[in-house]
Amino acid sequence: MYGNGVNHLKINIGLVALLSLLMDLNIVSAKIFNANDIFPVDRVLNVQITVDPNDWATICSQVRDFNTVLTLKRKDGPPENPFTYVEAEVTIDGVTFPRVGIRKKGLLGSLSSTRPPLKVKLNYLNKKSKIDSITNLTFNNNQQDNSLMNQLMSYDLFNRAGSPAPRCAYAHLTVNGQSLGIYSHVERIHKPFLKRSFGNHNGILYEGSLIDFRLGWVSSFEHKLGSDQVGRQKIQQLIEVLENKNIETAIGQLVDLDSFYTFWVMESLLGLWDGYTGNENNFFIYLNPRQIDFTLSLGGGSRI
Repeated sequence: MYGNGVNHLKINIGLVALLSLLMDLNIVSAKIFNANDIFPVDRVLNVQITVDPNDWATICSQVRDFNTVLTLKRKDGPPENPFTYVEAEVTIDGVTFPRVGIRKKGLLGSLSSTRPPLKVKLNYLNKKSKIDSITNLTFNNNQQDNSLMNQLMSYDLFNRAGSPAPRCAYAHLTVNGQSLGIYSHVERIHKPFLKRSFGNHNGILYEGSLIDFRLGWVSSFEHKLGSDQVGRQKIQQLIEVLENKNIETAIGQLVDLDSFYTFWVMESLLGLWDGYTGNENNFFIYLNPRQIDFTLSLGGGSRI
């Protein structure tokens, strides 16, 4: 009896240690996730969020200052982000990620106080928490698209045309048991996306929101990855080239024109009014370290 008790004690200690390890990895589930699991093409993700009601009320009430977004002060830098992370628990198709961070996202068109678009930061409190190499999840509310189809279908068409765009899937979101309906789950444009699209992620990445390559606006691009000093220098070079009368040869030294033409044609064919070609909005530029290369890529706006 004594010996059996010792064995049971060892087993129990082992189970506790295993559970502790799973908690340390910020995942509590028997199922192992990979990146393909969270971008399915044949089903809708079931995403359940549990958060303190007061924190959720804070998220819903946060807004942007319209004048700050559109003021000429934007020349000096990207708009400030007024949205703050709060701690939450997220379960995706039965896989639970405790102690993640969630916050509202969006510039102007997608903002909502009842059904906000959301960012989920898996490694908010535990730096080891991720799905493959993915640490951030984006859920867009499609507020300007009643069909709920524009974003998913457009990104798929861009990728088929050879113009890098995020992976996208549908997700049904509930917060504290209350259904928020169907969202688009969109791949974040960051290192995993760059690695998949360009074969590397050690270049320089910027995001553009309601801006363009104009004199005096070099500081308005939002720096995301890589050397900001080198990146700003390249952006300034492009701005100066665009001010010249004979730009066709010079611009080809800075911009991957084939990639840009494909991007421009696809936005035009799809009638994307809130992208780069239609509104100077929701776009990214990537300076590929393998060549002198500005590659425009799609952003994550609520329209497309």
